[in-house]
Amino acid sequence: MMMRRCSITRFAVILFFILLSIGTIAQEVERQTEVRLSAFVDSRRVPLNRTLGFIVQISWEGDLDLIEIGEIEEPIMTNLDVTGTSSANRITGTAGGQKAVKEVAYTLQPTTLGMAYIESVGLEYEDKRTGKTHALMTQRIGVEIVSPIPERNGGPPVWVWIIGGGVLVLGGGAFFLLRHRSGREGEEEEPSRTIEEIALEELRLTVDLKGMDKREAFSALTRLFRRYLSEKYSIPALEATTAELLNTLEAEGVDEGLRGKCEKLFEKADVVKFSGQAASQADLEEAYTTVETILEMHLREIKEKMLANGEIAGKSKRLKHPGGRSKRTINRSDEED
Repeated sequence: MMMRRCSITRFAVILFFILLSIGTIAQEVERQTEVRLSAFVDSRRVPLNRTLGFIVQISWEGDLDLIEIGEIEEPIMTNLDVTGTSSANRITGTAGGQKAVKEVAYTLQPTTLGMAYIESVGLEYEDKRTGKTHALMTQRIGVEIVSPIPERNGGPPVWVWIIGGGVLVLGGGAFFLLRHRSGREGEEEEPSRTIEEIALEELRLTVDLKGMDKREAFSALTRLFRRYLSEKYSIPALEATTAELLNTLEAEGVDEGLRGKCEKLFEKADVVKFSGQAASQADLEEAYTTVETILEMHLREIKEKMLANGEIAGKSKRLKHPGGRSKRTINRSDEED
């Protein structure tokens, strides 16, 4: 009787370990066959004369040889034209093995004002362990196309200049006569807008710290700042990696303090973009403040140089502040008066 009880106990223990092993193997198989497909844009609101970034990302981890990924379907779009594409692949080590990520990026140009749509993107992959083919789909994405932002070097059509010139010739004498009779000085023509003023305006119009998805806001913020650096220093900042961009800024003679701020900003953006890690509200607000501070600092330096060189003349003048306010600057001649 005692031997029979021992046999039953031994059998129960063996059965327990068999069931435990089966559960562990099932979890491992499930982990090895996990595949994710995601798609996102860098902003849900874009001016008509700016481009939009659209990224499709596939990731899978575990035993990479068990999964065969098919081709990504070309996205179908409304009110958007594709002006550029790029792709990237990377493999990283994880606690459970390896993780592969494939990313296809599209540069999109809006065509008209209103809503634009990117339809669902599909992907098929084969699980070699079972021989089955699976399909994944992304969600439809809507983007609002808003009025264009004024370009620094833009201008009205030629016919406008011709008509305006004629009006100036005919009315110029009367204007100055009335000006001297009234004893009042008219406002001087405001200087051309700087790239800093344009960038600050776009920053405050397109990057919403409260209403936008944090990942989208971070992407829109860094893309705007890269475009500003590209125009400011005439460098390929949009296409360069973070390391390439920092080396280029150093070669251009940009001071170490500004390079340090750029390095911190872009490294955090890379983590958010490539690792899938969500950006915190504090990270987003810190990045926004960094970009805004750099733009305002450069704008202030430009205004000071213009004043020193006499490019801003006259007894008094109103300079448009980047935040939409105006501030009055008085020449030394006014102070003496």
